[in-house]
Amino acid sequence: MSECNCSCPACGQSIASDTAFVGTEITCPLCHASIIVPEATFPPEVSAAPEATAETATVSPLPETPPPFTGYNATTAPPRTSGLAIASLVCSLASLVTCVGWLPGIICGHMARSRMHRDSSLKGKGLATAGLAIGYFILMLEAATAAVHVWSFSSAMKQGIANAQQELATNSIVVTQTQPAPAANASPAAEPVKPAAVAVNNPPVGAVTSGWSSDINKVSFPDQPVGGKLHGMDFNLKSAILRGASLRLTSENGPELDVFGLDGPVEGQSYQIQTGDAGANPHIKMTWNEGGVVQSATFAKDYGMKLQFGQAKNRRLSGKIYLCLPDNSKSWVAGTFELRLPRPAAKPKTP
Repeated sequence: MSECNCSCPACGQSIASDTAFVGTEITCPLCHASIIVPEATFPPEVSAAPEATAETATVSPLPETPPPFTGYNATTAPPRTSGLAIASLVCSLASLVTCVGWLPGIICGHMARSRMHRDSSLKGKGLATAGLAIGYFILMLEAATAAVHVWSFSSAMKQGIANAQQELATNSIVVTQTQPAPAANASPAAEPVKPAAVAVNNPPVGAVTSGWSSDINKVSFPDQPVGGKLHGMDFNLKSAILRGASLRLTSENGPELDVFGLDGPVEGQSYQIQTGDAGANPHIKMTWNEGGVVQSATFAKDYGMKLQFGQAKNRRLSGKIYLCLPDNSKSWVAGTFELRLPRPAAKPKTP
């Protein structure tokens, strides 16, 4: 007997059967549906074949079909939100209050995006992006604020230096120190400055001339200890000290007078500066106590001074000074002084 092929109308399974079953009912081995073997499925020439029964019919295997798609691979973990992305957003938002959370916010945001790039099951890209955006915004805001503070500080420093230079150039008075004045040693009230009634036109040589004068050539040194008026206060010499190229004259009642920038060794030197002289002149500093506040004024120009030093003898050096200052009180000092020179440093012994 010969074989024939037919298909199951229910599942489409191809079934090989014998011609003896034409017109008979068989069962599909795959879906168990009932099938009547049609005659048209047989070829025109049928070769003899051994008899077969419905139970011995052979069935061709069907190709394997993939399992239905469920939305994700059953072997892959379910999606989850990245904790670093959440931390990035929380830290960046906290920086609006603490001003320091932007740094961990930026770090966590970059770490979260890197891990999500490697692991597709991680979600939260939007959270990480928002955390990075807020973090970088706070960073730029704080950088701009710091730049403004630095610029303001720099401008204030430049303005302060410019003001100090202007005050020095214009001989303005500045407060340098504040201290409570003891009641027992309170300075007397400043006396109004009275113009000295002295003749300054061609005084005789050697005459004692005191008071304020705009022409240093017309004054002479009085033959008496240094005295005068500083900021309206009496100046009576108490001590004279020479330190390097600076001379300090101290009064008995507190006012002090400093001459800075004397050239070279002062022994035997003479200095004469007219009120209109320009250039690198010695600086004069006047210090006084007024109402418990120590104040000072520095003069670099518009003052007049005659200063002479004698020869040192037994570590003592005598000198003469006449000085008039361009302040509102017309301060001046004139007279003689003597100071003690410091002991010279011992020379190292040679072996």
